[in-house]
Amino acid sequence: MYEYVKKSEYAPVKKELERIIKCVQIEMREKYDLTFQFQLIGSGRRHLVTRICDGNSGYDFDYNLIISHPGNGYFYKADILKRDFITAFKNALQGTSYSFPKDSTSAITIKVVDKNHKRIRHSCDFAIIYYDTFEENDGYFYLMNNKKQNKYEFAFRSLNCDTEEKVDDICAENNGWNDIREEYIKLKNINERTDKHSFSLYIEAVNNVYNQMFYQ
Repeated sequence: MYEYVKKSEYAPVKKELERIIKCVQIEMREKYDLTFQFQLIGSGRRHLVTRICDGNSGYDFDYNLIISHPGNGYFYKADILKRDFITAFKNALQGTSYSFPKDSTSAITIKVVDKNHKRIRHSCDFAIIYYDTFEENDGYFYLMNNKKQNKYEFAFRSLNCDTEEKVDDICAENNGWNDIREEYIKLKNINERTDKHSFSLYIEAVNNVYNQMFYQ
């Protein structure tokens, strides 16, 4: 069963993560002449941080590290960019309780592991992205480690444009946000598909509540 993590527990972790990101920003700018912005996404952005009760995987955060569009006719060297970011994270993580950054398929992953109890306390994924156009709703390209083809590349991901509009409509009703929270944790607890991620469950929760409110 899943439970919500209290803000008093995850807020200091979020603060430390953003201090780490700012250290990475400085190194990327000074050593590689690259600037980026960052944005908390997923459950952390919506204050829906969850974990399995008495589980060993903890809770996680997701951040987008947003670099500039390379410009028409120009391309980033994806493998070099990923290498530089990992190096910057290794340096920024020195003196912290986080493990060395892991090169995941679509992100850079860091974790705090409780070795005595053999469990992950919390983790964070950092995706390196740039938006396709000046309109963020069109979608974005994310830096991907294509392990099947043994290469790094930027892959396109479209965005669901109407989810937040539905959230606004729901929250205008009494207890609307609580209805989303209850539906989201319910879906997480009954979900049996390992390939169905939290963001998909969040969208499903919003759609369910929206349909119950406005189409019944």
